[in-house]
Amino acid sequence: MAVFYVKKNASGNDVFCTIEAARDAVRLLIAEGLTEPVTVIVEAGEYRTSGLVFDVHDSGTADCPVTYCADGEVILNGGMSLDPADFKPLTDAERARLHGDAPEKVVRIDLTKLGLTSADWGQLCAIGSYNTASKYDGAVTSPMWCELFVNDRRMEIARYPDTGYLNTVDVVREGKCLEPTGKARMDPGEWAMLRNPLGDIRTIDPDTAKRAAGWKSLDGVWCFGYPKYGWADMATPIDRIDPDTCEMETHYVSMYGIREHAPYYFFNVFEELDAPGEWFLDRETGMLYLYPDCDLASAEINLSLLKDNLIRFNNTSYVTLRGFTFTGTRNDALDLTGDGITVENCVVKNVAGNAILVKGENCRVDGCEIHHTGRGGVQMTGGDRVTLTPSGNIVTNNHIHHIAEIFRTYQPAVQIVGVGAVCSHNCIHDSAHMAIGFSGNEHVMEYNEIYEVCQIADDSSAIYSGRDYTVCGNVVRCNFFHDMKSDADNHIGIFGMYCDDNLGSCTIEKNVFLRCQSALLLHGGHDMVFANNLIIDACPKSQYSLRFHKYGYWDTLLPGGTHDERLKAVPWQGELWSEKYPHIADYLTWDPETEQCIPHYCRIANNIIINHKPVDVRGFDCHEERLHNVVENNIEVNVDDIHTLTNDKLREILPQFEEIPFDEIGLKK
Repeated sequence: MAVFYVKKNASGNDVFCTIEAARDAVRLLIAEGLTEPVTVIVEAGEYRTSGLVFDVHDSGTADCPVTYCADGEVILNGGMSLDPADFKPLTDAERARLHGDAPEKVVRIDLTKLGLTSADWGQLCAIGSYNTASKYDGAVTSPMWCELFVNDRRMEIARYPDTGYLNTVDVVREGKCLEPTGKARMDPGEWAMLRNPLGDIRTIDPDTAKRAAGWKSLDGVWCFGYPKYGWADMATPIDRIDPDTCEMETHYVSMYGIREHAPYYFFNVFEELDAPGEWFLDRETGMLYLYPDCDLASAEINLSLLKDNLIRFNNTSYVTLRGFTFTGTRNDALDLTGDGITVENCVVKNVAGNAILVKGENCRVDGCEIHHTGRGGVQMTGGDRVTLTPSGNIVTNNHIHHIAEIFRTYQPAVQIVGVGAVCSHNCIHDSAHMAIGFSGNEHVMEYNEIYEVCQIADDSSAIYSGRDYTVCGNVVRCNFFHDMKSDADNHIGIFGMYCDDNLGSCTIEKNVFLRCQSALLLHGGHDMVFANNLIIDACPKSQYSLRFHKYGYWDTLLPGGTHDERLKAVPWQGELWSEKYPHIADYLTWDPETEQCIPHYCRIANNIIINHKPVDVRGFDCHEERLHNVVENNIEVNVDDIHTLTNDKLREILPQFEEIPFDEIGLKK
């Protein structure tokens, strides 16, 4: 095995000062033709980086892979450490703008004296997964602005209120949007072409309007919230707040319109720099202000600066990254394309985007810790849907937590796309929205522990997929969902598992749902199996243990609709697909409005429901013979002490109940 070393302040034939230099040496060896594996060992320490790029010339082979591994703690940091001694007290003029104890607690540092410019710290840009900034001329949509971290905690841009949300009062003007209230949905083509639409006007409570009147200016003041749905977050600059009428006018329109009593908060308000852990950056002067939440003298303070990925693979195969810590980018941390890629025992933290994006075959993310991301965790794409060739991709044994802290919805800890990926033995917790998303075919999601997700959500779930009748053959088994509740107003609810909008076949079995609002929502679809699951203990907002529901948007099933277009993307009429998923052709002979929207060929059976709510079947007769559904042996019981439950006890309740491998679920030792 060929071995190269990276050591600071060292040089030699096999020893290099930088990872880039070692990469270039490996590249020369690859050009000569690899005859043995190659390992680059990086000495412990922190390495500042402007982004490492690898390409096809850096690829190993299946027999001779290339490995970059850390010898001790190796940190690749795209940011800058700030010296606590450089933070100074405020001027009298600055103190006068603050209230409470903030004038004496807040300190400041001049970033320009550190050699930084506006290009380094960036402008405020639109956040939220459903922001509409791209429709406005001159809007900044990326990259994210610089962020401040103290002792590995993301500091909060000065906001009001300090925690939680306010609620709007009434709707005054709904801007031109995709789904106007009480009117027909705009044609998607018209929405795509729409430019610079008027924003929305809502009223806010008088106390808040009066408070805003005391801010020096609304320039740079934004609000973030959920103007219509609990699954659609967005941010927008504020154009106007009238203290007399209490009207608030937003610069950007909400994509789905607006409603009364919608949650929101203001951010980037200097006068609201009044709570520990808040900060503010004057983007004109480069003066950064911080209200410390700890003893600043001994704190580690980091400012993220890098606009690019920390690591990028451009068609780079058979390379392993092992044992590194990645931090400090305003972008996604790792963006990797190639086959046979492995990311192992790494830490990704304090980044504005996703942690790890991988596109290729036979790739693996294993044993990593991912936390405090602005978007999601791992996205893995691979496989061939035309031939249903599996990707061989694996996401396993990762601890993923405190994610989606900037873009709050549809930013899962794990997203698997394509064919035949495995998501197993991960521990996922603390997120505003979903944990695992999937699209494509023949994926397996198993032995994961998921809790405290969907914290600020409605109509969402821990594991989710939807609106594609060709997403078939997926399996969700032996997972442990627990302690799932939302702080948001719940109109639809939150679920452990959600097969939405006429999804294709999915088998959900041997899962445990403990203290979850609801275990399942099947919203239309075909060949759904929910069997041998254990549902225990309702939450205060629980209305049902699981819900079996007719699909409500049948017009998407018509020619030219979403489902029709997704059918065209795969060879469902071919021999392979017809043999694998025979009910697709049968389904398409039915009437969209009266039959295709009704669940069929589904089986909900042999589930044990303890101290929870009943099964809810809505919008159709699930026992109608032509639908070929089976709903049976779903046992509802009360148990005084759930801690006494074992597989033997469960079989006493339901003899057909199959054993759940409780001890195998979660992170592997």
